[in-house]
Amino acid sequence: MSQAQQVDRERLEKFFFRVANQVSAGFNCSLSALGDRLGLYKALADVGPVDSDELAAHTGLHERWLREWLRHQACVGQVEYADGRFGLSPEAKIVLAEEDHAFFFASGFTACTATYPSIPRLPDAFRTGLGLTYDDHGEACACNLERMSGYLQRTELVPKLLPEIDGIVDRLEAGAAVADVGCGSGTALLAMAEAFPASTFTGYDTSTHALDNARRNLAESGVDNVRLVDPSAEPMPDAPMFDLVTTFDVVHDTTHPADLIRAIRGSLKEDGAWVCADIRSFPTFEQNLAEHPMAALLYGFSVTVCMSSGMSTPDGAGLGTLGFNEEVARTMTSDAGFSRFEVLEYGNAMNAYYDIRP
Repeated sequence: MSQAQQVDRERLEKFFFRVANQVSAGFNCSLSALGDRLGLYKALADVGPVDSDELAAHTGLHERWLREWLRHQACVGQVEYADGRFGLSPEAKIVLAEEDHAFFFASGFTACTATYPSIPRLPDAFRTGLGLTYDDHGEACACNLERMSGYLQRTELVPKLLPEIDGIVDRLEAGAAVADVGCGSGTALLAMAEAFPASTFTGYDTSTHALDNARRNLAESGVDNVRLVDPSAEPMPDAPMFDLVTTFDVVHDTTHPADLIRAIRGSLKEDGAWVCADIRSFPTFEQNLAEHPMAALLYGFSVTVCMSSGMSTPDGAGLGTLGFNEEVARTMTSDAGFSRFEVLEYGNAMNAYYDIRP
């Protein structure tokens, strides 16, 4: 072996274990999604620390399966183990079991595993360039992505985010016309509709699965000021009629983001506002690689879901999960005729929020 071909044994072993840890993370997604589905994290939060017999008695599940699952979860550090008993730390309870907390993220496991059925189709995407739509992933993907991102819409949109938009709460209370573009299962739409009964709300989405979920949620809510629309059958109006347009993690997913932004501009009144939430990222890959704490997670979602959706037509833009950063957003909205772009103070590690005006 030449000097150029020589391998450093210590570095080889470190890289091997790094890859092994990533394989372990793949199994962990499957087993943690299973634990979330079976309610095991919530059970541990309620009654832990317990041994596997006690957890079996509490849940009605088979002890031997629970014992192996608990041992796995202890090995990956999500469940604590001491003196033969398994439990959750206070922090783990929040992240894994408290669905109404801002840091809840067990839904991330189920969102990840929901993409697994589409993996056999991705080799063709790499060969042809044509990606998968959201509906191509099936209903589970739409449901779990909605669950993963629903905290803001359910809990903070009305009391915390909307008051940051100058004048918009007064208009909503008086009676405004609102569009939620890419409304998904209608979480944000229904939260606003319930809070502002004098206003009217239109939800647009191209996903059949999402609209079906939204219709079920609308029927259960009992509100009567919401309308759900597939824009392929009924496009957004080309005349200014909306006082407020909202998009939550939508622009980077679309096949034609420039067209979408122009459509929002055309449908918005001159004194209206577009509240845009999208993934927080840096302008360059080098910055994301060096500085973004969730870059690996987000690029993973991009290949399997977001960029794939953005390339699901032959001429799709394929921005990708991290592709609609502030620099790109400023340029594209200015090109579409918007004159004001403000970054809102409200934000989190995952998303940036913009107040964009005609």
